[in-house]
Amino acid sequence: MIRTWIKLGVFVLLSTGLLAQEPADYTKPVAGIIPLEPGRVGQIALLLDEKPAGFGSPVSDRKVWDKLWASGKYASVLKQAEGMLTKPFPVFDTELYMGIFTKGDSQSGKDMLNERLRWLIVLCWAECLENKGKYIPKLELVIGELLKQKTWVNPRNYSEKTFSGLVELSTASYAHNLAQAFYLLGDKLNTQTRKDILESLHARAFNPVLATLEGKDRNHSWLTVTNNWNAVCLSGITGAALTVLSDKTERAKFVAIAERYSQNFIAGFHNDGYCTEGIGYYNYGFGRFISLRENVLKATNGKIDFFSNDKIKNIAGFLPNMEMINGTYPAIADCPADPKPAKNILYYVSHNLGMGLSQYDSISLLGARSDLVADVLYVFPNSASMARPAAGSSNRYGGIRSYFDAAGILTVRPAANSKAKLAAVFKGGKNNEHHNHNDLGSYTIAVGDQVLMGDPGLIPYTAKTFGPNRYDYKTLSSYGHPVPLIAGEKQRSGNQAQAKILRADFTDAEDHFEMDITSAYQVDGLRSLIRKFDYKRLGDANLDVTDAFVFDTARPFETAIITRAAWKQNEKGQIILEGKNNKLMASITAPEGGFTIKEEKISEENGLAYTRLGIQLNKPVKSGSVTVSYKQL
Repeated sequence: MIRTWIKLGVFVLLSTGLLAQEPADYTKPVAGIIPLEPGRVGQIALLLDEKPAGFGSPVSDRKVWDKLWASGKYASVLKQAEGMLTKPFPVFDTELYMGIFTKGDSQSGKDMLNERLRWLIVLCWAECLENKGKYIPKLELVIGELLKQKTWVNPRNYSEKTFSGLVELSTASYAHNLAQAFYLLGDKLNTQTRKDILESLHARAFNPVLATLEGKDRNHSWLTVTNNWNAVCLSGITGAALTVLSDKTERAKFVAIAERYSQNFIAGFHNDGYCTEGIGYYNYGFGRFISLRENVLKATNGKIDFFSNDKIKNIAGFLPNMEMINGTYPAIADCPADPKPAKNILYYVSHNLGMGLSQYDSISLLGARSDLVADVLYVFPNSASMARPAAGSSNRYGGIRSYFDAAGILTVRPAANSKAKLAAVFKGGKNNEHHNHNDLGSYTIAVGDQVLMGDPGLIPYTAKTFGPNRYDYKTLSSYGHPVPLIAGEKQRSGNQAQAKILRADFTDAEDHFEMDITSAYQVDGLRSLIRKFDYKRLGDANLDVTDAFVFDTARPFETAIITRAAWKQNEKGQIILEGKNNKLMASITAPEGGFTIKEEKISEENGLAYTRLGIQLNKPVKSGSVTVSYKQL
């Protein structure tokens, strides 16, 4: 039997200018803001080529572009571009943009910004593929409109003081895509348009970030955050600089910025590689970090490699280690229901890090054209395509379990070639994570190729989502998760609510995972709440989830099953969850007095609906346990 114990971190003093911290505290930066170091900028400048360059090849270099056109994979983008030639360019709708302030609607304005940028992306792809000049007049018009646009900033981040001089997620995307268009189209764009692009990039992107580092303002806090914002903004701004700035020293400044502050993004992952933001934001943030790494690696001729950090390989293993079975993943944190891994990420890390993810080593990435950055990167020669895949398949990923011991997250799976189809993920952690949900003790179950029970994922964002009333939403609070409701009280948020792993015993036949989640509940008289997961993978596989509780006086107790499957209760009181091809049965064992099932349909902000099946004890109890036993049918 293998017993896994959580290791306690120690304080480490890092090099000058870096902040000392406990390694386990992934919310704190390791690199604080300091002025640019001229010596380091000079060293980097010596590594750079004389001319800037972006991803892919300019339209005039037809070696790859003609092959892409001949592949037939880009017919849809050519059709879209053809249609755009006769359509008016979408207007900048101020009412939609300001909807976050007038209606609490943060999405419509964001969608409008993205749609305007999408026209540039589609038309640029089409021109590079066909090379006939047909789309250039429309491209000139679109670029002109984007450069005249009052702001590139997402509505949520809008401020009259910074609307034209703030780098954030949307600005970073605009800057990098415009820089790529500048590079790819070359002198097909007229001289004035190229001049205007450069002026806008300096005014809206480059100068504002440099001003923050010069101490003129504090507008770019993402430099020291440890979540996706850091990687996305650094990738956009650095990529744009490396693509268009003719002065080597100016380019070197942004490489130096990325080199220093991207350390904070890496610090945001647990040492075991776990990403608290969930799979969706991992795809977004780490995907942009890969673009940043590739840009800098290429620009410095391999001399600066952001994959040199030993922690990167653990981070790269996050996706394969989160897979339950047959391509199913949990929707932990602000994550879409039924999330999927970004295949380009798995292709890239498998090749570059020798991970042996053989199912991704030979995938085709042709046809993607959602941007002019990553989707260009992957279809032109790059560090991954030029690296030889590791021989054979790795046994480090998948297998019968994956355990993130620092984060307190366990994935359990049936044995290979077993008739069992039930797999699950169990979540510890704390209620102060990136894109946090109050979800200590939550779990997700997949049977076959479908998730039948577990975390519901995110809901559409509003002005309220990231404010003080975030947990008024049932889906973001513990109420929308398969965890207890204690005396009518939900879990609290904050660092104080932290799961303590008490037991992690694993064998080939079964896994036992136990955590104390008492701290999640501010309930008078609650002395102890222990959640136990007992998974047996032999035979058909089954899972028992037990809550053992002790109060000072008798109190109400409730737990829940969360599902989007059809459900019914049979004559024995068992709950049957029915998916497309598989079924899951839940049998409930409760103290004397029994329980009642309370069904509630939940859909918030027009989000994807789900069902909460509250398992309510019929009378208050002072101590006892409730077990939900799951079995595939």
